[in-house]
Amino acid sequence: MAFNRAKNPVFFNCNFNDTGSSRTWVHAGALYNSKERFDPPKCHAETRVAVLESIMAWANHRQRTSSIMWLHGPAGAGKSAVAQTIAETCTKAQTLCAAFFFSRTAAERNTVDRLVPTLAYQLVLANPCLGKLVTGAIEKDFTIFSLSFQEQLQRLVVNPLREAVENKLLQENFPQLIIIDGLDECAGPDIQKSILSDISDALTVFNIPVCFLISSRPEQAIRHAFNASCAQKITTRLALDDSFDPDKDIDTFLRSKFNEIKQTHQFRSYPPNWPIDDAIRTLVDRSSGQFIYASVVMKYLESPRKSPEMTTLTAH
Repeated sequence: MAFNRAKNPVFFNCNFNDTGSSRTWVHAGALYNSKERFDPPKCHAETRVAVLESIMAWANHRQRTSSIMWLHGPAGAGKSAVAQTIAETCTKAQTLCAAFFFSRTAAERNTVDRLVPTLAYQLVLANPCLGKLVTGAIEKDFTIFSLSFQEQLQRLVVNPLREAVENKLLQENFPQLIIIDGLDECAGPDIQKSILSDISDALTVFNIPVCFLISSRPEQAIRHAFNASCAQKITTRLALDDSFDPDKDIDTFLRSKFNEIKQTHQFRSYPPNWPIDDAIRTLVDRSSGQFIYASVVMKYLESPRKSPEMTTLTAH
């Protein structure tokens, strides 16, 4: 139960009891590129440009004044698509440290149990120098995965990072961004508050060299946690609201998808002016700033078994 001698960690497959049964504490399904999440939502080209630029500017600023960015908005606003796009972009730039995508309906992705082990696993993949430090914490106490979120965060993330900084083990441009998407989908308001409180405390007290992009709906428990003085001082808030002109992005998305349909759908007998501008405006209005509505409409239209007319979609 440790890292192999190469760079890739193979730990967290742990035998703890007398029966020899094992449990994998890393949840691969929560990763941004997991098979379980295929095909994840992401931002369509030329949409959410201002939002993505704001997040990337914050994440890439090594002298940032806030260590947390809270991306919030109602259901269907596109938070997970933004988080996915940021994860993919930062992976290409080698600046993504770790990511965890919660899901209300996916077993073991709707609880806190796998969060720290999964983040720590990726932390070591991104920064191999941390391997021995994280392994040492596990071998010192095999019950670590049964401890509280706060204790796991301290032993598997905070302490290894602090020691690496003190001993100058980290490379100059080591990956720093940690993404937690869909925090509101983690079961229990008290758990959600605890996660935010413990992360805020760790960033404030120990000044560890990472930053967190956390996305969620603005649920009451989460709002209260971010309003606490400790979190408030180190958090930048980014709301997916009308200030970013979502209607313009939705219009761009719809027109692009309609062009794809006209070029690739098996029923390619659409007139050149299909769909008319009024039909697109109707769909934009009915989206009410929520990408999920437009996305569902386009998935319906893209179905190879259907050739619906726009009048069908805009008549109700």
